[in-house]
Amino acid sequence: MRIDRLHVRNFKGFEDRTFDFPRSVDAPADENGSFHVIIGQNGRGKTSALDALAVAAGSWFLGVRGQDTRHIHPDDVRVRVLEFGDTQRIEQQLPVEVMATGRVNGKPFRWKRERVFIGKKTNWVHAKNIKAEAERTVERMQRGEEVTLPLISYYGTGRLWLEPKDMRANEMPEPLKGGRAPQEVSPDETGEELAESFASRLAGYRFSIDPRCSPRDLLRWLRFEQQLAIQERRESNQFRVVKQAIQEAVEGCKRIEYHLRLGLLLDIEGQPKLPFGSLSDGQRNIIAMVGDIAFKAAQLNPHLGADVLRRTPGIVLIDELDLHLHPRWQRHVVDDLRRLFPQLQFITTTHSPFIVQTAREGELIPLDAEPVPRTGNLGVEEIARGLMGVERPEVSPRYQAMVAVAKDYLTTLDEAAKAPAEKLEDYVEKLAADVAPYADNPAFQAFLELKREAKIGERLQALAEEVQPDGGGEG
Repeated sequence: MRIDRLHVRNFKGFEDRTFDFPRSVDAPADENGSFHVIIGQNGRGKTSALDALAVAAGSWFLGVRGQDTRHIHPDDVRVRVLEFGDTQRIEQQLPVEVMATGRVNGKPFRWKRERVFIGKKTNWVHAKNIKAEAERTVERMQRGEEVTLPLISYYGTGRLWLEPKDMRANEMPEPLKGGRAPQEVSPDETGEELAESFASRLAGYRFSIDPRCSPRDLLRWLRFEQQLAIQERRESNQFRVVKQAIQEAVEGCKRIEYHLRLGLLLDIEGQPKLPFGSLSDGQRNIIAMVGDIAFKAAQLNPHLGADVLRRTPGIVLIDELDLHLHPRWQRHVVDDLRRLFPQLQFITTTHSPFIVQTAREGELIPLDAEPVPRTGNLGVEEIARGLMGVERPEVSPRYQAMVAVAKDYLTTLDEAAKAPAEKLEDYVEKLAADVAPYADNPAFQAFLELKREAKIGERLQALAEEVQPDGGGEG
């Protein structure tokens, strides 16, 4: 499954907008997935675009019994503020439409979800085709056919901390100190309960379209697989490939294991062996996201064996891919995801020029500017300045402010050198006020004050000479 084009109307901030997601011209022949990066200033609609994609991709779940789809919510409806003299009114703009064009199970598809009336739910009258395709696929799977199910997953900015509603209600423990909730599974959950939870392949669709993703289900799955490995005295292909994916995605990771008492343990170069909950936010973010994608692929398509990650198709949405990641990690996270999951269509947002730099031709979607064919040959400063609207990214905003103050200071000094005597004190006060905010930089202050003393000193000397008697009177 993939989406090649998305058209939205009256969805959140978009009145009428079309997004294209073609495969990169640089993509290898055996890589059917793609990677698109949406960029733009805050408030331009990056997350809104992902939400609309979630509505489109979530239409698959209309035909998967027991799984939640993503409806068009009341707060997805675009609104306009209308003014009538001194009175304002807010009016909802209807209908709201989310239309997708792409491929499902290798066949071309076009479908639409819409909300026509304020009090009505999202209808799927124009999504019957994808609903029927999902129903046929699930029926074949339940008959024992080795059909390949598409993976669909959405990771919002609240990943790691925000629990999906059902998971939070049933399993959420009390928060730890600092408001952080523990992410390990309950030791009281029995092997039978875990086995029942992951008995069906469709368990890989649980919480898929909810952006409030948590690593809890991944950790439960790892515990289940470790119990099976102990009982059967061997690890399944799925268990091995998921652990391998996590290890390859974490910088410096030499070994990963799941301990029934201690949980997920990672041996990372330069660090002591640590459990998942003691790792940095950046490390846990990558582990949770890559591990969640990998375990869902393994759960959905066990018939693919050791090739499950390489051969599973589907759509993955990630808001702020750079979340918690060091710039060095940002520079290769896109290529890591491509390599681990070459058949998946990734659509992400970011504020990082390092991630933008790794996009291939045609993969960058700027909301504030015209599309740029290639970014790999652009420097980070060029990307920040030209695509992200950052003035002088090579220096800090404070440095820029100091330069501006220095220029204004010197201009004011030139004016003071020509000012009449009665205005000179005003100029001195203004110069002192201009330099006052930079008391933490004595060198900067001293330089400007020396300039002031020289200029003002010259002016005072000139004024003194103007009033001094010429000494030419009679003796």
